[in-house]
Amino acid sequence: MRLTDNHTHTVFSTDGRMTMVRAIEKAREINLSGICFTEHYDFDAPENVTLFTFDPQEHQEEIGRTVRSMNLGAGLEFEVLKGVEVGIQPKSMEAVKEFLGRYCFDTVIASMHFIEDKDPYHGDYYLDYGYKEAYGRYLESILTCLKDFDGYDILGHFDYVARYSPYKEHTITMAEFGEILDSILTLLAHNGKTFEINTKTYQPFAHGTPSLDTAILKRYKELGGDAVSLGSDAHTENHIGENFEYYSDIMKRCGFRYGVFYRQRKPVFVKLN
Repeated sequence: MRLTDNHTHTVFSTDGRMTMVRAIEKAREINLSGICFTEHYDFDAPENVTLFTFDPQEHQEEIGRTVRSMNLGAGLEFEVLKGVEVGIQPKSMEAVKEFLGRYCFDTVIASMHFIEDKDPYHGDYYLDYGYKEAYGRYLESILTCLKDFDGYDILGHFDYVARYSPYKEHTITMAEFGEILDSILTLLAHNGKTFEINTKTYQPFAHGTPSLDTAILKRYKELGGDAVSLGSDAHTENHIGENFEYYSDIMKRCGFRYGVFYRQRKPVFVKLN
């Protein structure tokens, strides 16, 4: 089984710490079939929060130079893809659409980082809520954005809000949030969009370690989801492809036969062995 890491960040992302060359070297070392560089592009950052942007043209030119310098030409088994992780929030959607209309990518990941003019990463979002309301409001905001937006391929880290929460509850489950999750998963499946397993989320954080509720994957499959995307959300080379074998096995146990990556905005399915 050789999969592509669909979600990685180089020094083109404000928080990225790896070069393209080192990222590619690491991905090849661990026998991945490809890597997609999906740098951060966010709009309307909260006050005192760094706005993550990059120059897509410069980024894609650097990918081209790197591919040529490493002799990764057409026909070889390793593929380097051009992507973006675009930040969604209700007030930014027109800017998101305008931005995506100006550039061509292989992959567009839609991810929510900001909610109610706060980034959960910094902790202040949680101060006024218990876990049910904090997680529920985040999921409702995702749904609001996706209802009127078709310009993405993958929904990134749906449970980003659980990474940094101070609660003892660190997992978003179908049992607790089934109604809103069902609406999100239905939109994805019926519109040919892809659910992401973001392996970075299921690591230890300051207040606990989130886990993936497999009932969410099973429901996505029931609703017609064809395949799942694996992304490490790596910002350093040591995290590329992290735990892909483990989550590939989970995908198979949940009924999926294929993983997926995108080339020129078209899905490419990879059989799970």
